[in-house]
Amino acid sequence: MAGGQHPFVTAVLRSPLHGMLSKSLMLLTVTGRMSGRSFTFPVQYVREGKEVLVLAGRAEGKTWWRNLLEPAPVLMRIRGHEVSGTAHATRDPEEVSEGLRVYLLRFPRAAKSLGVAAPRDGAVDAEALDRIAAREVIVRISVS
Repeated sequence: MAGGQHPFVTAVLRSPLHGMLSKSLMLLTVTGRMSGRSFTFPVQYVREGKEVLVLAGRAEGKTWWRNLLEPAPVLMRIRGHEVSGTAHATRDPEEVSEGLRVYLLRFPRAAKSLGVAAPRDGAVDAEALDRIAAREVIVRISVS
């Protein structure tokens, strides 16, 4: 799948105009465990050193992250560059809670859609994070 339901965003992220979107969006290519088919789609990301975090928001309604329950190679188009990595999706409450904290500090507007208060003074309500972590999935991608 080369863009799925987001052909405009996919086209911009592949173009010289990627800078309009690529500070917060990237293209992620995941290979299906069973089918072997590649799927490429835009995701919002947070970069932390040699790691990229992706929140698979409303995870139950999505299937792509299930291909990453075991560490697997992925390809990212991030800020106009093709980058390889190894991705691992986790539902571990502590890892998800920490990933959500980082994610919400970078994207405070996402708090509303997750049902929590926006971060204040650089802090996120830990109790709220723990509540959300029970239903969300964080994908950690180690950059090669």
